[in-house]
Amino acid sequence: MNETKKSETKDFLESIPNEFRVIEDKINSKVLDEYHEIANDIENKNHIEISKNQWTELKSQKALKELLVYLSEIGDVKSYRKIEEITKNGKPEIIEFSYVALKFARLNLENNLSDEPIGCISTELGGKGNKLRHYFVVKSKDKIIQNKESKIINELKNICNENDSELEEIENNGKYILVKILISMDYAVGNIIDKLTSKCLFLDREYICNNVEKPKKEFIEKWIDNKLE
Repeated sequence: MNETKKSETKDFLESIPNEFRVIEDKINSKVLDEYHEIANDIENKNHIEISKNQWTELKSQKALKELLVYLSEIGDVKSYRKIEEITKNGKPEIIEFSYVALKFARLNLENNLSDEPIGCISTELGGKGNKLRHYFVVKSKDKIIQNKESKIINELKNICNENDSELEEIENNGKYILVKILISMDYAVGNIIDKLTSKCLFLDREYICNNVEKPKKEFIEKWIDNKLE
């Protein structure tokens, strides 16, 4: 890529408001798997033929998805704009897939400007900036009354500030807390929780953590009662 193209690409990336190095939205892992499968499949196909396809004329979802993957792998502004067009005006049944293609197109644009490739990280709970979203549950040795809840919140906020993380929600269920939190990729979720339990000694050091979905109450209750299979 020549310097003029690099400058144009850089200006374009700066015009996109969101940070996509961590995929922020909840994206079904099956859609991500399908994207990677198609990317592998089209490696052995005629890229010239794929590139000639006009998306408005494609009748099958498979052909349209192949075009989206092909465009996302090119890593230039023109291809990104084409995916944007398909995403905004395409069929509802492929909207989630086209959204994933748009994320990877952004990633490949960045990679074309960087000396070191940038990885793309995604969980089904999404994230923000360089942070991944998690839920974790910690049980208490005693009932979590208001002053204890306040201490948990204050300690978590302090821990988050010290570890480039962000507390989003906390649910007090009396005998346990359910926390929704954005944790920097530079820190392990277990370390964040250990710091909390060392500050709040009324909390048990055992915990459960999930970055795929919000733990259901039934599951948490079974965990507390040691009834998980």
